[in-house]
Amino acid sequence: MTFRALLLDLDDTLVDHRGAAERGLRGWLAGLGLGGDTAETEALVERWFTLEARHYPRAQRRELSYTEHRRARVRAFLPGWDLADDALADEVYGGFLDCYRSAWRAFADAAASIEAALGAGLRVGVLTNGEHAVQSEKLRRTGLLYPDVAVFASSALPAAKPDRRAYEAACRGLGVSPETTLMVGDSLRHDVLGAQATGLHARLLRRPGQYDATPVPHGVRVLRGLDELRWSVRRSA
Repeated sequence: MTFRALLLDLDDTLVDHRGAAERGLRGWLAGLGLGGDTAETEALVERWFTLEARHYPRAQRRELSYTEHRRARVRAFLPGWDLADDALADEVYGGFLDCYRSAWRAFADAAASIEAALGAGLRVGVLTNGEHAVQSEKLRRTGLLYPDVAVFASSALPAAKPDRRAYEAACRGLGVSPETTLMVGDSLRHDVLGAQATGLHARLLRRPGQYDATPVPHGVRVLRGLDELRWSVRRSA
């Protein structure tokens, strides 16, 4: 198969979102005077990510805005705080965002993999769920915002992954057909199954040390790093 285009997920594929969120969260908690001991801190960290899993998909489905989902998360996370005022809720959540953004880091193989795909003559895009401005800034700060790499964020698309409209819009943006496009990411549902259902080829990224108990269906190809993709793209191009 000759691929004409490569679509890459962003969070936990190109940039260490989970690591940045954990580092940022711990710094934010310390600034709030929370998490006095290890057990308490770990419980708060677990609670934060549980709330993320509950509320963030609602924003992706456009049941509420990204701002509204942040308010819902911080109010649920700090139930004893009086955060009924939207401006105050935004300010408190903004403290986490500042800590999170300061912890953004690209994976060591991200830049080289993008450059290898471009060097192989592929059209390259980043397809991510989230706010376009935030995700573009994340790429810029981590050195991954290339002028010839398109950024497709769900806030500016007809729908979020795994809705087929997200992949179709990205393929149109790159000027390619789904059947000649490879999608790579760490989410089985968002980056593999949804892409395959739309006619794209897909690879699941499972980096060492990133635990995911979701079974991998038969026939799904797994990468342990984006450096493996470099060779896959060159052989297929």
